[in-house]
Amino acid sequence: MQIIIFRSNKNKSKSYKINILFFGVFILFLCSFIILMFASSSYMYGYKKGYKELYEDRIQDLSHYENEINRIKEENQENMEFFSQKLISISSKIENINSLGNKLSKLAKLDKKDFDFRRPKYIGGKNKVNIEFEYDSKFENYLDKMLIDLDSKQQDLAEVYKIINNLEMKEQFFPSGLPSNKGYISSDYGTRLNPISKEEHFHKGVDIAHKTETDIRSLAAGKVTFSGKKYGYGNLVEISHINGYKTRYAHNNRNLVKVGEYVKKGQTIAKMGSTGHSTGPHVHLEVLKNNKHINPNKFIHYKERFSKN
Repeated sequence: MQIIIFRSNKNKSKSYKINILFFGVFILFLCSFIILMFASSSYMYGYKKGYKELYEDRIQDLSHYENEINRIKEENQENMEFFSQKLISISSKIENINSLGNKLSKLAKLDKKDFDFRRPKYIGGKNKVNIEFEYDSKFENYLDKMLIDLDSKQQDLAEVYKIINNLEMKEQFFPSGLPSNKGYISSDYGTRLNPISKEEHFHKGVDIAHKTETDIRSLAAGKVTFSGKKYGYGNLVEISHINGYKTRYAHNNRNLVKVGEYVKKGQTIAKMGSTGHSTGPHVHLEVLKNNKHINPNKFIHYKERFSKN
């Protein structure tokens, strides 16, 4: 089968013969080419559009992740600042513990070699620094060292407390201070002119004068061995303490304790008066060591370290 094409040109005609098989192949190729071009164009259009959408999605994801990272960094910074303040507070307390430990050690006259209260590297106080730890074991190790240091200092303070407590207990039984917060020393220990007989005699104690019914307190903890009237002394209270010490409080208006009673340091045991050989309201204080009179002045002026009357 053939197709004849006539072409008119200046009254001339030409004819072409085209084989139908070739024509069919040509038409098929042309259609395939058109379809391929259309498909390629559609594919490229879809690919570009899809890539653009994917790109925009990834950009949004990256922006979201960036915001999340910034938020986490801000939260961590806030947490780090919070813990920094906490650690500064802890370090300040450790510094106070060190200061207290040093004072107690000095007060108790302890060997510094036995108790180590040296100052660690603080993050608070004068040597305050910024805390910036990486996310590894440094921060945890720092906290562990601080806990170990606190535990060590706690043990040291516990030992110091035992010593201080023992010293304080001893001081409770050691006579010290004045038997009255009010008044003045009207007559001292030693030879003096007797206000009644007008003759010289040895005054075995110290007189503290004030108003009648002024509180009279015990100079130390102990046991009441006498409470009653005695010639010359009037109303008298005698208290026995450790290590052979005794204290006597005389000329009382009235006694407030009984024989056999245990009293504390600073406890009110009588009221000031003028009973016995007395010319006015006062308390006559005597201190004895193994039943021998000693000068009360060194006990009156003894500087206490723990007890407060």
